Amino acid sequence: MWACCLSGRDLPGRVVLWWGFHGEGSVPPLELPGDGLRREGTAARLGKGQAGPSRAGSISRLASSLLPLAQVLYEPLRPEEGAGGRKERLDPRPFLRVLQAIDHKYPPEERGDLLVFLSGVAEIGAVVEAAQTYATHTQRWVVLPLHSTLSVTEQDKVFDLPPPGVRKCIVSTNIAETSVTIDGVRFVVDSGKVKELSYDPKAKLQRLQEFWISRASAEQRKGRAGRTGPGVCFRLYAESDYDAFAPYPVPEIQRVALDALVLQMKSMGLGDPRAFPFLEPPPPASLETAIRYLKQQGALDPEENLTPIGSLLAQLPVDVVIGKMLVLGTLFGLAAPTLSVAAALSVPSPFLRSSSGRSDPDCATARRPLESPLGDPLTLLNVFDAWVQEKSENRSGSRRWCRRRGLEEHRLYEAANLRRQFQELLRDHQLLEPPSRPSDTHARQSRHRKRRELQRIKREHDRGEGRRRKVLRLEEEGGSSSSEGEGDPQRGVDIQDVKFQLRHDVAELRAASSVGQALSPGRLALLQLVLGRGLYPQLAVPDPFNQTRKDSDQIFHTREKVGVVLHPTSVFSASPELLQPAQERGLERGGQRDAKEGLSSHHQILAFVSLLETNKPYLVNCLRLPALQALLLLARSLDTNGDCTRLVADSWLELRVPSPEAALRLLRAALRLRASWEKVLDRQLESRGARGEEAEEGRPSARQVRQLTQELLDFLKAEVPHSLRRLMPLEQQNLYVGPQAASVGGEVPPGLFQGVEVAPDKEKGGCRVGSFLTFNCLAGTEGDLYSDCLRSFWTCPRCGLYMPFTPMERLAHEEACQAPGQEGEQPSREEEETETPSGTSALQRPYHCPACQQSLLLTPTEILRHRKQHQAPP
Repeated sequence: MWACCLSGRDLPGRVVLWWGFHGEGSVPPLELPGDGLRREGTAARLGKGQAGPSRAGSISRLASSLLPLAQVLYEPLRPEEGAGGRKERLDPRPFLRVLQAIDHKYPPEERGDLLVFLSGVAEIGAVVEAAQTYATHTQRWVVLPLHSTLSVTEQDKVFDLPPPGVRKCIVSTNIAETSVTIDGVRFVVDSGKVKELSYDPKAKLQRLQEFWISRASAEQRKGRAGRTGPGVCFRLYAESDYDAFAPYPVPEIQRVALDALVLQMKSMGLGDPRAFPFLEPPPPASLETAIRYLKQQGALDPEENLTPIGSLLAQLPVDVVIGKMLVLGTLFGLAAPTLSVAAALSVPSPFLRSSSGRSDPDCATARRPLESPLGDPLTLLNVFDAWVQEKSENRSGSRRWCRRRGLEEHRLYEAANLRRQFQELLRDHQLLEPPSRPSDTHARQSRHRKRRELQRIKREHDRGEGRRRKVLRLEEEGGSSSSEGEGDPQRGVDIQDVKFQLRHDVAELRAASSVGQALSPGRLALLQLVLGRGLYPQLAVPDPFNQTRKDSDQIFHTREKVGVVLHPTSVFSASPELLQPAQERGLERGGQRDAKEGLSSHHQILAFVSLLETNKPYLVNCLRLPALQALLLLARSLDTNGDCTRLVADSWLELRVPSPEAALRLLRAALRLRASWEKVLDRQLESRGARGEEAEEGRPSARQVRQLTQELLDFLKAEVPHSLRRLMPLEQQNLYVGPQAASVGGEVPPGLFQGVEVAPDKEKGGCRVGSFLTFNCLAGTEGDLYSDCLRSFWTCPRCGLYMPFTPMERLAHEEACQAPGQEGEQPSREEEETETPSGTSALQRPYHCPACQQSLLLTPTEILRHRKQHQAPP
C-alpha cells in the first residue's frame, strides 16, 4: 500500500548531455540516472530499517503521500568547481549543466520552471550572469533573481508567466524556501548552503556567515519541486553530506542579541534571566552582554533593576535604541524628525543596489542633494521628508521620483506605516499630545467623502484580480526579462498609494516633513545629540593614520572590535574627509606642533546603529558627533588626572586638553548639564501616569526645557583644542592608581564641584564625584604633582583678591567667591580666616597622610614637605 502511494515516475535510460561555449570554459556533461535514481520518501526510509511511524504520524504521512513527490539527484561538485582560485566568485558551471539537462530531456511544450537555491546576493549575481548568457543563446529561459534587496517590482516578476515554449529560472536565496510559494516550479537546484546571521557577544557584532543547511531545510527545499506534478530536486552535494547535516537549524535565541528579551523578562518580573528555564537555553555570554548593554543604556541600574526609562522602554515594542530616540525626541520638541528617523532605521535600506553590490552612478548623483554631512540617519530623514513632499504634491509622480534616485518606494511606505505606529505608541504613553481634529464642518465632510472614495477603490481592487499576472518577454540583448507595462503608473490603480492615503493623514505627515526640512543649525545639532545619546554606547573612533589611506581603506575601531570599515552605502564612505579633524588655523605659533600632537577642536567620533560582518566588519548607519562634547555628555564613566588635562571615557577613549582651565570649565559644565538633563527627563517620565493639572505640574516647564536646550547648544559650540585616541589593551589594564596608592592632591579641592556628592573610590582610587566622574584616579600622571606648584598671579574680579593660583585653585575660588557686600559671603570668609590665620585658605586642601594617619589641611607645597619628612634617609 505504501509503495503504491509513493510510487513516482522514473527517468528512463541514462542520458549524457553536452553544451558549451567555443574555446575555454566549456561545461562538462551532466549524467541523469534512470532506474537507479534514489527517491527520498517514507518508503525509502522504511526500507532502511527505520521504525515505522506512529498512528498520528501515519495519518500525516499518508496525506502527504497523495501529493506527487520530487525525485532527488545527488550531483556533488567536482574538485575543480569547488574552492577555486577566487573564493568570492561562485562557479556557475554546475547550474548550467542543470539547464542543459532540462532542455535536452524535456520538450519546451512541457511546462515546468526551475528554482535555484543559493546562499547570498553575490552568488546569485554570478549564476544569473552566466545563465542569462546561456538563455540568450537558447532563447528558452527567462532568468530572474530573487532576494530581499531587489525592488518590489523586480521581486514580483517571479510570479509572472513565461512566454510559450520558455521556462523561468528563478535564482533565489532561502526567501523562497518558506516565505514565498511560486506556482509552476517543477525543478529545484539545492546548493546546500545558506547565509544566516549569528551574534558574537564578545565583539558585539552580527556575522552573516555561510553554513550548510539542516536536513529539515533540505526537505523543505525539495518540497518546492513538484507541488502540482512530478518534480526533480538536484542536490549539489553528496548523500553523505546530507546525512551529516544537523537535523534542524540553530534556534534563533542562540544566534541573536538578547537585549529586548532581557528587558521584557525584567518588566514581567521573571527574575534573573540567568536562572530562567529556557526550552532552548541561549549562550550565557549573550545574556551577560545583554545585561551589561542595558546597564550602559540606562535601562537597568547597578542592581539590575529597571530604571524609569527602562520601564518605559519595556512597554514600547521597539528596539532599545529606537525607544530611547523617541523618548528623548519628545523631550526637546523634536518628535517629528525623531519619529521619521526611527522609522527609517527600522526598515531595510531604501537605496537600491545591483546584484554586483554597486549603485547606479546617475541615481547616486540625483540623490546627492539629499545626503547629510552629519551622517546616514539624517540622510534617511532628508530622503523620507522629500518623498513625503513629493507624494503630497504629485501622487502619480512619486514612483518616478524614487526610480530616478535609486530608491525603493515600498521601503518608504513601510517607514511611513512604522512612523504612524510609533506616533500612536507615544500618544498612548502620554509622551505626545493627541491629534487635533478639524473644527471646520466642511473640511470634515470633504475628508470623509475622500476616504469613502478611496475605500471604494480598494474594495474594487480586492474583488478583482488584484495583481494581474503579466507575461514575461525576452530581451533581444542580454537575455534579461521585464514585465509588460513595467513602471507605467497610469496602467491600473496604484493600490499602494490608495492604502497610503487611507492609513495616513497626509496633511499632518506633510507638516511633519516640513518641520524636518526647516530645522535650524541649532535644532539640527540638538537632534544630532539626541540621536547620539540613543545610539550610545555604540561608538567608533577613526584610526590616526586614516589621512594617509585611500577613501575605501578608512579604518575605525570600536571598544570590542578593531579594524572595522564603513559600509559602502554610508555617506562617509564616499566623503571620508567629513571625519577628518580640521587642524587649528590662525595660530602663528605652535601650529605645526599642534598638528603633530593631534590637537584639534573638531575631532569626530561615530555613533552607529549596528556592526555587521560579511567579508569585512562594517559600520552600518553612522552618525558623527563632536568627540570632546559628546563624550563629556554621554560617557557612562569619566576618569581624570589631577588637573583634568587627561580624561578617559568609558575606560577606552583618552582625551587630552592642554589647557587645565578649559578642561575644568568644560567638565564642570558637563556635570551641571547632565544633572539638569536627567532631572528634566525624570520629570517627563514621572508625569506620564498623571492626569489633568497633576500632569501639567509634574511635567517640566517650557522654560526649563528652553534653558537646558540653550545651555546644551552653547556647550556644543565650545572650541577647545584636544587630542583623541583609543587606549591599547595594555594601557587599559594599568589605567588606575588603585585605592591603596597614595596620590598627592587626590582629594577634590574645596568648592570645585559644589552641590555634588564626593567620596573616595574604592576600586579606581581618587575621588568619586557624582555618578559617573572619578577625579584624579589615572595612573602615570606624576607630572600632576609639579603642576600643582605652578601658579600665576591673578586678581579676582569679585572680591579683589590678588595672589598666585593654579588653574584648579582659581576655578575653585571663582565657584565659592561672591562680590563683597553680598549676603552670606562675609561671615563664611571670616570663619575661614579665623580657622586659618595664615590667610592661605584658598590654597589649602584636605590631605590624609598614609604614613602618620593624620588628616591635615595643607597647600600642595606643604604636602610635599610633609611627605619628605616620612621618607627614610638614603
